[in-house]
Amino acid sequence: MSSEDEEEHFVGDEHGLHGDGEVVADLVGGDMQHDGEDASDIDESFPENANADEDDSIHTFDGHKDAIFSVAWHPTSDLVASGSADDKVFMWQVSDDTGASTRELSGHTDTVGVLAFSKSGNLLASGGLDGRVGIWETSSGQRRHMLEGPGGAIEWLHWHPKGDVILAGTDEFTVWLWNAQTGACMQVFTGHGGAVTCGQFSPDGRAVVTGGGEGDCSLRVWDPKSGTCLHTVQGTQFHSAGITALAMSPDSVTVLTGAEDGSACLTNVQTGRLLGTLSGHTDSIEAACMAHMLPFSATASVDGRLLIWDTATLSVRATCRHPEAVVGMELHPTKPVIFTACLDGRLRGWDARDGSCVKEYTGHTEGIQALALSQDGSYAITGSDDKTVRIFATGV
Repeated sequence: MSSEDEEEHFVGDEHGLHGDGEVVADLVGGDMQHDGEDASDIDESFPENANADEDDSIHTFDGHKDAIFSVAWHPTSDLVASGSADDKVFMWQVSDDTGASTRELSGHTDTVGVLAFSKSGNLLASGGLDGRVGIWETSSGQRRHMLEGPGGAIEWLHWHPKGDVILAGTDEFTVWLWNAQTGACMQVFTGHGGAVTCGQFSPDGRAVVTGGGEGDCSLRVWDPKSGTCLHTVQGTQFHSAGITALAMSPDSVTVLTGAEDGSACLTNVQTGRLLGTLSGHTDSIEAACMAHMLPFSATASVDGRLLIWDTATLSVRATCRHPEAVVGMELHPTKPVIFTACLDGRLRGWDARDGSCVKEYTGHTEGIQALALSQDGSYAITGSDDKTVRIFATGV
C-alpha cells in the first residue's frame, strides 16, 4: 500500500457439570450522579454478603484440567463455551445438568485464549497461542475449519455484525480477515509495528479499528474491503505505551482506548482526530466499554479500579475499587450496570450511575480470568485459575 492511501494523524471429567446455588437478589437502582458531585465521596464499600465460603453460582463446569482464559455465551440460547490452558474448548448448554450436551472441541496445540460466537450463533470461533483460529458448528460441535496463516498467537477475535466473517489480531503485527463459511482469507492488514493487542469491526461493520501494543502504540482505522489504512493515530499527545484495550461507541463514531501505562484516549474514528485524554489509572488498562444509553464510558485496570467516565466532560464520575487487579468487564445490554472480573476470585456488579457496588458473587477459589454475559444480561459466565467455569444469575 502506498503512503498516499493512508492518512496519518500524529497528535504529539468426565466433564463435570453441577447445578447449584441460588438466584441472587435484584440489583438496586439509583439516580445518575450530578456533575457537581465529587467522585471521591461515593461509597465504595463492598456489600456484606461477600463470604469466601459461600457459592453464589447456579452452575459449575469442571471439565478443564488447567486455568480458563476465555468464555463466551451464545447470542440466542443458553449454549456457552470455554477455552483453557489445557488447549481444549468445551461447549455445552447451561440448562443441561446431565452432561449430554457437552462437546469437547479438539484441535488447538496451545492455550485457547479467545472465543466468540458469530452474530447468528451458527458458528463458534476459537483463537489460540498456536496462531490458529478454529471455526466450529454450534449445532454439532464439528470443526468446519482450522484457519492458519498467522505466525504468532491470536490476541483477539471479532465477528462482523452482519455476516460470517471473522477478524483476528496477532502478536506478529498483523490482522487477518477470513470468510468463516469457506475458510478463505479475505484480507491481511499490515502496518502495525508491534503486537495487535485489541481490535474490532465498528458496530455498523464499515470499518476495522485496531490497537498496537508495545513498540507501536498506534490506533489504526481500516477499510475492510480494500485493506487500506484510512487513519493512523499516534504521537506525543496520544498513547506513549502499548494499547491494551479498546471499545467503540454504538454509533461507530468514537473509540475509547486504554494503554499499559493506565492512560485512556477518545478518538473520532471518521476523522482520526484525538478528542481528549482520560487520566486516572496508575497501571495497565485491561478492558474498556462505551455505553449505549447514558453518556458514560468505563475502563478497568490492573490497579484494582473501575473508573466510570463522563464522556462529555472527560472527567471521572465514579471510582469503583477492588482488592486486586481487574482483568475483565462487561456492560449490561439494557441496564446501567457494569460487571467486573477480579483476581480475588469475585464477580462484582456496579451501578454505573453512582458507582456503588450492588452485588458480589462468590464461588471461585482463585482469580477470575474471563467473563461474558448472556444475551439479556440475566446471567454471567466466568472462567478462573481454579480450573472451573461458573454461571451466576445476575439478578438484573
